[in-house]
Amino acid sequence: MSCNIYTIRKGIEMVKDTVVDADKRGGAKPGKGVDGADINVASLVLSQAFVNWHKAFMKVLDPYKLTYSQWIILQTLMTLGAPMSPSELNKYLTIEGTSISILIDVIEKRGLIRRRRSRVDRRMVKVSLTEQGQELLAEIDPQISRLIEKIYGLLSFSERKQLITLCRKIRDASVKNNGGNPDIVEAILIKFSGAVH
Repeated sequence: MSCNIYTIRKGIEMVKDTVVDADKRGGAKPGKGVDGADINVASLVLSQAFVNWHKAFMKVLDPYKLTYSQWIILQTLMTLGAPMSPSELNKYLTIEGTSISILIDVIEKRGLIRRRRSRVDRRMVKVSLTEQGQELLAEIDPQISRLIEKIYGLLSFSERKQLITLCRKIRDASVKNNGGNPDIVEAILIKFSGAVH
């Protein structure tokens, strides 16, 4: 476990050094950053952290036969507490529009969500959580909370804040690279985290 803590902390330091160096140079460039931090190594460490985080997350979800994207849909509906259209839900996911329909179909067949057409505009469909979906989340959420605390509890408060700052920088650069707007992504995060607290 100490190896994982070291890897996470080293990754944070390397990404931070890379960002600081890139800021000094006016933008990220391949190669060495401050204190010899290599951008490629930082990228690899971040990828490893994500892959292993996802594996740990799926150990919780697999017994319930849920994918991460399906869980996010359920969690978003529960957290925001209001029916949403598939396009609104898609803002919380980073998947293609056709995939959101397939995900909704699968979850609806399990009885975890329901679709209803708007009485005002029959073209508009809203998705909401069923009682069965709420019960499933009530069973899963404590396990997810324990997992999050187990992994992120290894970091101090200042390290967590630093990690959030660095991840936002990386996320924003990735969103821009994919033609998106980081401000919209951040607004969604703020809305979501505000609903959680």
